Parts: sequence; structure tokens; C-alpha cells
Amino acid sequence: MTDLLVIGGGAAGLMAAGAACARGLTVTVLEHNPKGPGQKLLITGKGRCNVTSDSDVREFLPYVRHNGRFLYSSLYAFPPSAAMELFESLGVPLKTERGRRVFPRSDRAADVLAALRDYARDAKFVRGSAKKLVIEDGACKGAVTDRGETLRAENTLIATGGISYPATGSDGSGYRLARQAGHTIMPPQPSLCSLVSPDPACRRMMGLALRNVTASRCLPSRARRCSPTSACPGRSSCRPAPTLRI
Repeated sequence: MTDLLVIGGGAAGLMAAGAACARGLTVTVLEHNPKGPGQKLLITGKGRCNVTSDSDVREFLPYVRHNGRFLYSSLYAFPPSAAMELFESLGVPLKTERGRRVFPRSDRAADVLAALRDYARDAKFVRGSAKKLVIEDGACKGAVTDRGETLRAENTLIATGGISYPATGSDGSGYRLARQAGHTIMPPQPSLCSLVSPDPACRRMMGLALRNVTASRCLPSRARRCSPTSACPGRSSCRPAPTLRI
């Protein structure tokens, strides 16, 4: 039996595994992506990996959209400054850019992933996914994999991510496991997501990159309808709609 079973080998899972190994615990990481742990890290920050924000916790919390107080204790225990110190100690020099965004100086997300994998090098990595948790006397004692193997552990950490990018492993499977453990899951809502439109103008704009722009969506009234190939000729009769800040 291992001390800690980490379900999910993304950024959070690798961080947890590395921290546990540093404290002398035995750790097993269960990761189902055939390409290996941390694949979503490689596409973050347009391939550069926005590591954290170089800001104080009190400055950071207001930017959490819902229930920022939930993160209060976590952020004070491990603030952005501590994250920066950790990556520097792992051999990833950092730099701070516009908006206090912190990136590796190399501009390579792969360097961040390599550092995290090295941080968790003493953990045992197992290929597979968790089909169900092992619950005994109200405590989680491991998980059963898709291959029928039971991985027993004194402690189990679900670090599967959300449902934002199934191709990288974030397929929502952790919600099912959390429900089995008795947790209540709030319906997930999209945050950073694609906008799909039949307007052919979108195809002509492929490759165009803009900074700090605001997009407005107009909803036509019953009296007039907007042309499907124009921005909004009936703007004067459109009802206000939410504004998207990009």
C-alpha cells in the first residue's frame, strides 16, 4: 500500500506528487493519457505556459470570479511568490510580462513540464484511468483502474482537472469519482472557450491576433433581423447582449 495515490498527472497532480515525495512519502500517480503526464501544460500560454501571476494574494483573490474565499487558505499557504521560488529552484528561470503574467524565460512550456516531471521523479507512474474509488468505512483507500487493478493507498487525491479539453485528459472523469466520495458537484460552466459562427467573415480572419479587445453580440428584435453575413445592420433595433472581453 502506498502513502498517496494521485489520480491525474497534470500540473496539479505532478505538483502534489513532487511535494509528497519531498516529504518522504511513497506516491503512485495514475495517468490515462497515452502521451504521458502534463500534456495540457504544453499548450498553455500559447505554448509558453503562463506559470502564475506576480501579485500579492490580496490583489489576486478579487479576480477569482466566484467564491474567491474558497481559495483563501490555499493561496496564503502557497502564494504566487512561493510558486515562483519553486520553479526557479527546479531550474526554470522566470520573467514577468505585461499584466504581471509570469513565463519561463525560454518561452517554452516544455521546460515547465520537464521541471515538474523531475520534481515528481520518485513517484511511481501507472498508465490507466480510475473507474471507481475504494471506499472503506467512509474513507477512500485507493481506486480500481480500467484494467481491473486495485491501487490501494492511505490517502487518495483526485487531480483530474475539469472538462475543458478532453483530448488532453481533462474529460470530466474526476466529477464522477468525487460524487462517489459524497461530494456535491456544481454544474461546470465554460470560461475560456471557442466561439463558433457560420459567418464566412470568420474564415477570412483566420490567423488574426488581437490584444485587449472587446466583442459585443447584438440580438435582433422581432421587427428586424440581422444579415447572416454582416456584423449587425439593424444595430439600432437590437437588444443589448452580454459583452465578451478577450
